[in-house]
Amino acid sequence: VTVAVNTHGPVGWGLPNRYSWTLQTYVRDYPGALDELQMLPGSGDTLGARAAAFAPFRAILADDRFLADWAFLNFSRWVVFVMFLTFLLPMFSLAYASAALGAERESRTMIWLLTRPLPRWAVYLAKFLGALPWCLFAAGGGFAVLCLAGGEVGRRALVTYWPAVIAGTVGFAALFHLIGATFRRPAVVGLIYVFFFETLVANLPGSLKQLSLNYYAKSLLYTEAKAAVGTAVPEQLEVYSPADPLTAWLVLGGATVVLSALGMWAFGRQEPQDEV
Repeated sequence: VTVAVNTHGPVGWGLPNRYSWTLQTYVRDYPGALDELQMLPGSGDTLGARAAAFAPFRAILADDRFLADWAFLNFSRWVVFVMFLTFLLPMFSLAYASAALGAERESRTMIWLLTRPLPRWAVYLAKFLGALPWCLFAAGGGFAVLCLAGGEVGRRALVTYWPAVIAGTVGFAALFHLIGATFRRPAVVGLIYVFFFETLVANLPGSLKQLSLNYYAKSLLYTEAKAAVGTAVPEQLEVYSPADPLTAWLVLGGATVVLSALGMWAFGRQEPQDEV
C-alpha cells in the first residue's frame, strides 16, 4: 500500500518531484528558480558563477533517460534494498523454512518423524525441498507485488532483480531450515539473526559483512542495477565495497550446499526424544 501510494501520489519516485531545500522549490521548478536567482543583485561574475553552477540541472531535466534511471535507482534503494531485501525476504524465508521441522517439534511429532524407516539426512533434505517452493513463492510473489505497485519503474525493477531475489531466497531458506532443525525456538532465533545480524552487519564497512548472506544478495542487486542504468550513477544504493557477481553467486550457492550438508549431518545425529 505504501509503495502504491507513493507511486501514484504527488511525490512519486522521479527526480522532478524531489524538493530542494537550497532553492526552496521542487526540481521541476528549477528553471524558474534559476531565472529568479540570476535576477538577484550582484556582480557580473556572481551571476556567471550562479549560471554555471546550476546549468547541469537544466541539462538533467531535459534528459529523459537520466530521469528514468534516477527514478529506477530511487525505487531500488527504498523498496528493493531497504524494504524487501533487508526485511521482507528474510522474513518470508524464515516463516516457511524454519517451520518445516520446527512445526514437527512444536506439535510433538518429531519423535515419530525420527523413527521412520528412512535415513534422517533424507528426511531433512525432503523437508527442505518441500519448504523451498513455498519460500520461493512467498518471496517471489511478495517481490512481484511490490514491484507491480511501483508502476513502470517497479516493472523495470522486477525484470532486473528477480534472479538475485531467487538466489537470496534459496540461501536464506537453507539457513533457516538448519535453524529450525537445531533450535527449539527457531522463530525467535531467526528473528534475532535477521534484526541484529543481517540488518547491521550487511551494511557495515570492513570485512565483517562478508559473513552476511544479505551482503552477497545486495551485491548481486547492485551489479544488476549498475548494468541496467546508462546515465545515472548507482552510488545512492549505498553498498559498501560490493562483491563481484561471480563471487556473490558462488557464495550464495556454496552457502546453500554447505548449510544443507551441515543440517543433514546434524539432523542425522539427533536422538529421538519427547519434546516438553
